[in-house]
Amino acid sequence: MRLNKKFFFHNIWPWILITFGSILSAAGYVIFILPRNMVEGGVTGIGIIVKHMTGLPIVGTTSLVITGFVFIIAFKILGKGFGAKSIYATILMNLALDVFLIVKIPSAPGDNLLAAIYGGVIVGFGLGLIYSSGASTGGSDAIAQILWKLRKIPIGKTLIIIDIFVFGAASIIFIPFENIMYSMIFVFVEIKVIDMVLNGINASQRIMILTNEPAKIKEAILSRLNRGITIFKGIGAYSGKEKLVLTSVVPKKKIPVIRRIIASIDEKAFVIVQDVNQVYGEGFEPLPEKHRIKKELKSKK
Repeated sequence: MRLNKKFFFHNIWPWILITFGSILSAAGYVIFILPRNMVEGGVTGIGIIVKHMTGLPIVGTTSLVITGFVFIIAFKILGKGFGAKSIYATILMNLALDVFLIVKIPSAPGDNLLAAIYGGVIVGFGLGLIYSSGASTGGSDAIAQILWKLRKIPIGKTLIIIDIFVFGAASIIFIPFENIMYSMIFVFVEIKVIDMVLNGINASQRIMILTNEPAKIKEAILSRLNRGITIFKGIGAYSGKEKLVLTSVVPKKKIPVIRRIIASIDEKAFVIVQDVNQVYGEGFEPLPEKHRIKKELKSKK
């Protein structure tokens, strides 16, 4: 039973998430974004522009043609890194876009601001599921990686330039400037939701503690919170004195409790708290997809 469960979550569950995420993202575009003349950046945005220029429900088809052409180049330059999952996600999402447009599923009521926010949440959640399952929806991501490979142009800069180009073309062709601003809100919310899906809603934080009472604080955190702590030696550059530094990674909601523990033991302690997006290991998530690394190593042998 354990082997079957492991096989399901490693080999079947990602495809289910990609399928659901692709359909959900397509629905978010059609229900919230397209009816209000808002636009997405990247290749999908180009598809939206072509739809408004031709009057045909071919957002997905246009995006698929461009992405397919880019993928062919990417396979030659970057190798087979995009894989079957990315091809599947790209085809499914773009076909779902056109199907939803053809059957004319109703748009959501409300004003443009609400549509931008809720559209960003739904599309971002769907794309987050796709990305977290090891796939992408192609297009601008591939272009950015190609330019990085050939010209060492930073990926982020390429993506920003593509988005600026799409927004500029959309504003010239059919979108009032007001709708461009709503589109930017949509993209901002979309990116934030993608980050939440990829990094987890309950992100952790790393805390570093420099104190004259390291033993007492260590024991208090271990006994009250049952959290692991790492201790290493540090030397103050100004004083030249050696001190023990305590560090731990804990859920954000535990930070106020730790602060109170520290204050009750050493009010003069120096404390640093940092956001941590991804934490793997005992007490947190397991390292992802380790079985694939083993398979790749075996295949190379």
